[in-house]
Amino acid sequence: MIDYLTRQARAIASAAVSPVEAAGNRFVGMIVGTAGFATLALVCLIGTVIFLSIALDLWLTQLYGPVIGALGAAGLYFVVTLLALVLLLARRAKPPVSKKNSPTPAEPAANTEAEEHASNFSAEVESTVAPFVAVLSELGLKREEVAVRLAAEASKQMGPLTLVGLALIVGFLAQRSLEKPPKSS
Repeated sequence: MIDYLTRQARAIASAAVSPVEAAGNRFVGMIVGTAGFATLALVCLIGTVIFLSIALDLWLTQLYGPVIGALGAAGLYFVVTLLALVLLLARRAKPPVSKKNSPTPAEPAANTEAEEHASNFSAEVESTVAPFVAVLSELGLKREEVAVRLAAEASKQMGPLTLVGLALIVGFLAQRSLEKPPKSS
């Protein structure tokens, strides 16, 4: 009789555990499969980046020489690194969304400091640009004067870090348009 009850208890437990065990096996199989495919994709992506880097270096070496080719490829990675860091810092700097509608006492002080910094930066831009505008005005170069004033207003709105990035990009584009690669005959 005890053997009969033991077999019945095992059958009932097996029937109860079987679906859970099957679901667990499917879940583990799915995780292992997903991890395997993700690892394969990551390895292929790394290989792609390596071969694209080599191709970029060889192409720039043919156009501009070995030093500029290597610097160009390194510069691309440097720009991507800076962009990733800026995005990471921007993501981390976002304040958590609060459900309160009323500002806390610390927020007005922070806003005042930010506004004060912006006004100081605007005043610095104005004091830097004022002599150039005066010279251009005395010489009668209206287009150039307007261009300097527009650039000053744009710099006030963008901020110093954005201006440095913009200056780098414009410098690279200007250099590329001024210097044409030597034609091989």
